Amino acid sequence: MITFAGAFGGLLFTARDDGFTKPHRDPENKYAWKLGWVSDCAYGIAGGYVVFLILPNNSNLIDSTKILSFLQPLALALVGGYGGRSLVDRALANVANDAKEAIKTAQETKTQMIQIQESDTLAIELVMQHLDENSEVQDIQELQEAIKKASLTTRLEIFREAREFRKSNWEKNPELIERTIPIFKALIENSAGEKFHRTHAQLGYALKDQTNPNWKEAFEELSKAIMLRDDKGAKGFLMYEFNRAICGIKLQLERNLILQDIKAAANRKELSKKMRLMNDFKNWAEVNGESINQILGQTP
Repeated sequence: MITFAGAFGGLLFTARDDGFTKPHRDPENKYAWKLGWVSDCAYGIAGGYVVFLILPNNSNLIDSTKILSFLQPLALALVGGYGGRSLVDRALANVANDAKEAIKTAQETKTQMIQIQESDTLAIELVMQHLDENSEVQDIQELQEAIKKASLTTRLEIFREAREFRKSNWEKNPELIERTIPIFKALIENSAGEKFHRTHAQLGYALKDQTNPNWKEAFEELSKAIMLRDDKGAKGFLMYEFNRAICGIKLQLERNLILQDIKAAANRKELSKKMRLMNDFKNWAEVNGESINQILGQTP
């Protein structure tokens, strides 16, 4: 029924438009045929099914007699057949537009991936050159801009490299530690605005342990690390308080601030033993009329 009504609608359209054209060979191309009214019928059948399948069935809104139930799909198919060319062309146009959008999105994604790879490669190369103790210090601004634009995965890799470089040089080669400072600063100022307490802590350590310690900035960075750690509910990382206590002693800050950090760090047994042996802590306790053992308790 739908096929018949759609074909009839297609014939009505061609009668209004060009009149009936029989199937014939194309005079300009003997190998090509033009289907004429057969093509119009095919368009009509397609349009009939498109309309019948897409439009909702509203038979429940009219009198549900057998005649009306029969006429409704017939009328829909007839209308669809009459507008078959437009319906099919519109459907094909929508498919083509969707395909173009998909291709455009894929191309944009590919371009973005290439840009990310290039940025990451540049950042890694500049960092490795900068941390090479046998090479001259690189252009700091170029280095930092490359790090800021790097992806999260690459920034994590850079963080690990800079941390290991700092840890391996802080005792014997403090002059090399300075090379990690612009790296940690750029990691903190990343373009994505991501915040990690470990990065602030590593910057604080580097500022504290370089040849000419910057106690004030080191104290501030360690304070940020402690705040971010606590905000995220992370446990441990008591080296933050241990090192901030040293900075506080060097800056001659209020006794209670330093005491809070000492007692917090003492919750880690190794740090408690270390503070009992370090002159910074022993001298500070004596200046305040106590011994470090009294502050930490007699049992190491």
